[in-house]
Amino acid sequence: MKTFMKWAGNKSSIVDLIQPYLIGKNLIEPFAGSCAVSLNTSFNHYVCNDINADLIHMYTMIQKDANSFMNMAKTYFVDGNFQEKFYELRDEYNNSTNKDVRACLFLYLNRHCFNGLCRYNKSGKFNVPFGRYASPYFPEKEINEFAAYTTNFDFTNESFQESFKKANADSVIYCDPPYLPLTDTADFSKYAVDDFTVDHHKELSVLARQTADSLGCTVIISNHDTQEIRNFYNEADEIVSFMVKRTISSKTSERKKAPELLAIYKGKK
Repeated sequence: MKTFMKWAGNKSSIVDLIQPYLIGKNLIEPFAGSCAVSLNTSFNHYVCNDINADLIHMYTMIQKDANSFMNMAKTYFVDGNFQEKFYELRDEYNNSTNKDVRACLFLYLNRHCFNGLCRYNKSGKFNVPFGRYASPYFPEKEINEFAAYTTNFDFTNESFQESFKKANADSVIYCDPPYLPLTDTADFSKYAVDDFTVDHHKELSVLARQTADSLGCTVIISNHDTQEIRNFYNEADEIVSFMVKRTISSKTSERKKAPELLAIYKGKK
């Protein structure tokens, strides 16, 4: 299933590489993002969590009443594809306290901003510039498919630590955290107001080991495949590496492949 959100690091193209390691009856994604993995797998129950409150509220609005959400969101797409209007609506998003308005504007910004990036400044303001697309697409078909598929999904807006607490022996946890940047200028991981730091990465690896051991379930973490990253996951039972096409560069010709890994923590049952 195609996701309706543009998302840096979207896993749609490599779900088939991840799926063989997703062993369990229920899937928990502490860093769900566009929900690409959950939408392209089959489990009894899903917990899709993300720290971005507007993203999760958008999902819950769609799950509750997709038509109402789309009717509201479409109004921002009408005459919205020019620079002055974009920055006007971006300011409205940054200053609004209305959850429904922010959720609908979040979709608008995602479809109209540069490369579909989601980034906030230190003041918590969305700061991605105008994308200059010829005709931004309103993903009505994909939203309807999302609504139909997610009837057995729980959407949560909490820390990854809290998401882990929802696991049991029948769970598999797939973690796709904000990646550590490969260069000093390549940090696209500020998806929410709070940064995901090196210490968070270390905490995640410890929690993965502890959870797998205590519950007997499988925990999987995605990240770049570098020696530094491998050092974080030195207690994993298995490391799987493969090449993935990068999607950040504005020029398609410059989107080269780079190595990624799965750190797999296997619980003993």
